[in-house]
Amino acid sequence: MNLVFCYGTLRSEESNHHLLSRAVLKESSCWTKGKLYDTGDGYPALIQNDSGKVYGEVYEVDDQLLERIDRLEGYQEGRDHNLYDRVLMKITHAQGRYEAITYVMRTPEERFKEILSGDWVTYRKK
Repeated sequence: MNLVFCYGTLRSEESNHHLLSRAVLKESSCWTKGKLYDTGDGYPALIQNDSGKVYGEVYEVDDQLLERIDRLEGYQEGRDHNLYDRVLMKITHAQGRYEAITYVMRTPEERFKEILSGDWVTYRKK
């Protein structure tokens, strides 16, 4: 089994959450270090950064579901031009920490708008 940190469209009540119907929610309120950006394409991008926080949820998924998430996130192992990189990050929650797979972009594009709250769901409801 794999732990995955979801900060965008895979979160509860978001457009791709249905993909996690077989996943086990481990933590609904957690965060990791980074900055969050609106790509302008209907999904966010997390950029690793020590000065910010990005909020999300942690799910336990099997290898088959992880492959589906990889496809959604434009990730293929060993490929140089992935949309996102898949990295293990420390995820903090009220009772401690997880280490979870997180999909991150290397650098934001100029057109991206920073989401200062670090929370995609809150940002989308504005």
